[in-house]
Amino acid sequence: MSYQVLARKWRPRSFQELTGQEHVSRTIENAIKAKRIAHAYLFSGVRGVGKTTVARILAKSLNCTEGPTPAPCMKCQSCRDIANGFSVDVVEIDGASHTGVDNVRELQENAQYAPLRGRYKIYIIDEVHMLSTSAFNALLKILEEPPPHIVFVFATTEPHKIPNTIHSRCQHFQFRRISYQEIMERLRYILHEEGIEANENVLSLVSRASDGSMRDALSLLDQVIAYTGGDLSEGDVSWILGLADHLIWPFMQQIINKDSAKALSLLKDIVDGGYDLKQFCSNVVEHIRNLTLAKLGMGQEVIDLPAERIEEMIRVAEGIPLEDLQRLFGIFSKALEEIRWFPYPRFSFEMAMIKATNMRPVVPVDELLDRLMHIEKRLSAIPQGERELPSPQIEKTGGGKGEGEKGEGEKGFTKEKATTGKADKEDGSDMAKLWRHVVEKVNESKSSLGSYLEGSVPVGYEGGILSIGFKSGSAVFVNLIERQESKGFILSVVKSCMPGIAGIKFVTSPAKEGHSPAYNEYLAASHERKQHEVEEVFADSIVQDAIDILGGELVELRSRKGE
Repeated sequence: MSYQVLARKWRPRSFQELTGQEHVSRTIENAIKAKRIAHAYLFSGVRGVGKTTVARILAKSLNCTEGPTPAPCMKCQSCRDIANGFSVDVVEIDGASHTGVDNVRELQENAQYAPLRGRYKIYIIDEVHMLSTSAFNALLKILEEPPPHIVFVFATTEPHKIPNTIHSRCQHFQFRRISYQEIMERLRYILHEEGIEANENVLSLVSRASDGSMRDALSLLDQVIAYTGGDLSEGDVSWILGLADHLIWPFMQQIINKDSAKALSLLKDIVDGGYDLKQFCSNVVEHIRNLTLAKLGMGQEVIDLPAERIEEMIRVAEGIPLEDLQRLFGIFSKALEEIRWFPYPRFSFEMAMIKATNMRPVVPVDELLDRLMHIEKRLSAIPQGERELPSPQIEKTGGGKGEGEKGEGEKGFTKEKATTGKADKEDGSDMAKLWRHVVEKVNESKSSLGSYLEGSVPVGYEGGILSIGFKSGSAVFVNLIERQESKGFILSVVKSCMPGIAGIKFVTSPAKEGHSPAYNEYLAASHERKQHEVEEVFADSIVQDAIDILGGELVELRSRKGE
């Protein structure tokens, strides 16, 4: 006799042997006991979870000589014929190859005849969603008024493609994915019956690779047994399945240790070994997810791993901040997405790995808030007078000349002296300093208006009118400042700082003959001050962490009111 694969040899023969579909088996068993048998059933679910198997068990239960019974005897002629696929009363149809209306009309004609041996004539249509619209319409008539001896069982992986008119005339059973633990137990039982030994790690690899499909799990197990000759080891199973699971933890260890060189070397071994890089990256993402859940104290209810592996993950996760695990998940999830379309998947994975090994530690938000509160307390402890510049005043030293006349300053500036508590030079540079103080005062009261004045400088003074220059291209700021309420407010601040000023005007560029000394000195002082401020900002670890975490960049420095 030829070899029979495990998926066929160990296919469940009764509802009691069915794995993972208790909600289906219990409902149908109770219906058979109560003799409430429907004329049409719709079984839906992913591949390999038992749809066709349950249809055959239902057929045996209905046509068993001791039935209808939820526990067919498996010994009568009807049970044996159905199990071997020889029953004339159980017709299995492949919906993918019988899609036309003519096929359904032939079914209608044959359905009128009574069963030859059993009580019911049972039609099992697999992949029923492949039928054409005309075929579904033809099928609808017999579903509306079926003969009493007919039972239809439709199986599909895509129930949303079934017309509502068909769907509403069937009892729908949604088959779920078989859990990791249920597949593990079934494989353990089958290997014991086959006389083959395998450790829990081997069973875990096969169960996880099956993705909830019992048929896939048995097919993979058959393949592994054929490759190893029955001596199952974790390395051989990983190799034949292309999983490289035994390399995931060493790889993650190098990521956690931030050792880029060793991680790159290990990645080279993975690529040279012929492992599927996309599958390996997917497994890395899953491993990080499991570590995260283990960090939160979750167990086998959400992590598809043996208990001892979960305990090991909990121990490892204790030394890794939760924020780092979340960032690692994001890095490798993005890499997995890129690998699917990037022509050089290895490069994407390498860059993701280097980014992961060079992650800077994350400062928790609570700690950042504590630091800010500490800074605020320190500032509040400084007397108000020490945080603000004294109000400067102007003393006229024009050598007896009247207001508005030119003094000895450069290019139209009067000779003025600012008494700010410090000795200042008696030239145009005093005006620049006073104007900076005006900008600060405006910024304290109206920050939006003060922002328009950033970069402006005094460029002339004549007839009591102070001229303020802007860079070329700043006409929009001039238009905003020239509004009556804005210009009036600025003038009031100017008069409070420089009583000798009668009015102000704004120009978009300095005079063509050259900049005033005040303008040049202002630019130099402003550049030096800004450079110093930038260095101070980047020296702050909080700012560095914010830029790293949010992926930002420094665009503008602006003082807050009162600082």
